[in-house]
Amino acid sequence: MERSVSMGGVKKERMFEELLEIQEMLEKRTETQGQMIKKFQMLIANEGLYSKIIDLFPYPIAIYTPQYKLILTNKAFTSLIEEQSIDMEKKTTRILRHKINDIQLASAVKEVFDGRTYFLENLDSPFSMFSEIIKEDAVKSDHFNKVVIFPLTTDDSKISHGVIFFMP
Repeated sequence: MERSVSMGGVKKERMFEELLEIQEMLEKRTETQGQMIKKFQMLIANEGLYSKIIDLFPYPIAIYTPQYKLILTNKAFTSLIEEQSIDMEKKTTRILRHKINDIQLASAVKEVFDGRTYFLENLDSPFSMFSEIIKEDAVKSDHFNKVVIFPLTTDDSKISHGVIFFMP
């Protein structure tokens, strides 16, 4: 009888150690993402750096207003959209929240203006929100199935824009 109790204690201890390892990994990941977002916000605030660094960043980035109008995208976003574009030049590009398949993504696109930051994974067709400029099912990209969505603030700490950072 003592042996089974002892074995159970070892199993519990190992499970506890594994949970601690997972927690540490998640904390490091969250800290790294927070640092990345702060650095990105500083780059956007300095427009000269934006054009040189952010525009050449290999992952698609879209910046939008509280009215869901796209005001800025980088070259990776533009080239991905141009491959599948209906006609980007003739339209004011907006995020169509009702076209977003994922409830968490739709919520994050809206609630970023409440000051929240989101990291979402395993998204199916995150580019569906741009279906006004992209053929409906053209960018069903499994390649970019993660996003970080975070707010940009003005000098007086008011949220002026949302940023969607698409990742593989």
